[in-house]
Amino acid sequence: MKSTLKLLIAACAISVASACTEHESIVFAGGPSETVRLLDASSGRPIPDVDVRLHSGNAIVCDKAPCASDSSDWKGRSDPAGRVIIPRRAIVMNAIAESDAYAPDLLDNATPRASGRWELELTSKDSSGNDPHPLKLFDGDSKKPLVSTPVSLEFRDAHDGTHTIALVTNALGYVFVPYQIATVGKHSSIKVRGYSLRFVDFSETHHNIYFVPRRNNRGSSWSY
Repeated sequence: MKSTLKLLIAACAISVASACTEHESIVFAGGPSETVRLLDASSGRPIPDVDVRLHSGNAIVCDKAPCASDSSDWKGRSDPAGRVIIPRRAIVMNAIAESDAYAPDLLDNATPRASGRWELELTSKDSSGNDPHPLKLFDGDSKKPLVSTPVSLEFRDAHDGTHTIALVTNALGYVFVPYQIATVGKHSSIKVRGYSLRFVDFSETHHNIYFVPRRNNRGSSWSY
C-alpha cells in the first residue's frame, strides 16, 4: 500500500499539464501485460508491423562513481492491426515509447478503451528534426477528446512579447504546436470556449490536457 501511494505521489509530481486524478493511467493497470494499439496522431489510423521500443531510466543518486542506473529497455512489434502486447515489467511511470518513424512519447499518455485495451497515438517525425509538440485536449467531465474545436494558444516570447495563435483540434482532439513556439513558449496558456483556462508547460512529457467546464451558479455548464 505504501509503495502504491509513493508511485501515485510521484505521478502527480511529474506533470502540471495533466493532473493525476484526471486520467486513468496504464501504469496502475493490474494485468500481467497490457495490449496497446498504436495509432497515428494525425490520421487516427493504426500503425501496423512497426518495431517499437520502450525505455525508462532514472539516475540513482550515489556517493561514489560509477553509479548504477535504474533503467530498462524493452522491444516489441505491432501486429497488422497496430496492437502490441507490453509486459508489466516494462510499464513504468517514465517509460518512453518510440519507433524509427515516430517521435518519442510517454507511455502514460495512453488512453483506455472499453475493450480493456489501451491506445497510444504517436506523432510522425519531422524530416527536419523539429517535431511539432502534440497536445490532446479532453473534456474533464466526460473524458472525451475535444474534436474539431477552435482553441486559442497564448505564448510569451522573451524578445517579442506576448502572441496569440488560433488552432483547431483534429478528429482525435489534437493540436500540433510548431516546434519554434514550443521552444520559446515556456509561459503559455490555452483557451477553449466554455472551459476554464489551462496553462501549458512544453517541457512536460504529458500531452493530455483535461479542461474543466465553466459553470453557472446552478452548477450547469456554460453554453458559450
